[in-house]
Amino acid sequence: MVSAALVLLMASNAWALTIDSVQVDRVAQKLIVKGSGFDIATSFTLGGVAVSTDFVSATELDIPFSLEVALAIMWRGSYKMIADGTIEFSVYIKAPIDDPAPPPPPPPPPGGTNCPCIAGWDASGIPKDNFTLCFYQVDGTQESTSGQRDSFFISTAFDPNNIFFDPVDPGNSISYCALHDGVSWTVAEPVVNQDEFDDCDHWLWINICI
Repeated sequence: MVSAALVLLMASNAWALTIDSVQVDRVAQKLIVKGSGFDIATSFTLGGVAVSTDFVSATELDIPFSLEVALAIMWRGSYKMIADGTIEFSVYIKAPIDDPAPPPPPPPPPGGTNCPCIAGWDASGIPKDNFTLCFYQVDGTQESTSGQRDSFFISTAFDPNNIFFDPVDPGNSISYCALHDGVSWTVAEPVVNQDEFDDCDHWLWINICI
């Protein structure tokens, strides 16, 4: 015969409080805590700060972003979450929760039909005598032309599927036109459509490349 005390112990173990995972939902502005044994009275601290909760079910509690949460999470890192003063769980937060979500990148400019680097190339001092050995190549969906002459490295590239341009490090760009004078990138512009690339490429073969 099972005693009443044993039944109570079994019931208590069946609803033991556990935390299985914590998800940061920046769109919904909350932390989603998954586990078991939650009830409306379950209390939480995060990083040593008491935080309010929204009871969803015995297996989910939400912690809305609030001033308390913002105070608890002031930089990225691991934070200790404690439920009911006893159950501990480590949560890694990539950034403070009050950091605004990064804005979406602006749409690429429509561009034109002219190579944006020609004025810079004309002023650069690279010899325009068709003695620069250039190479045209296709790598996947990117096509490019580049050449080395003395200290100058001149190049243009375009990928219709990736118009990434890095103004800090043009050599890391995907769709661009540029010139390096041996010391720094003195000419560097984004190339945003096929017409611009074709114009850059045509200028190189007419003026620079052999």
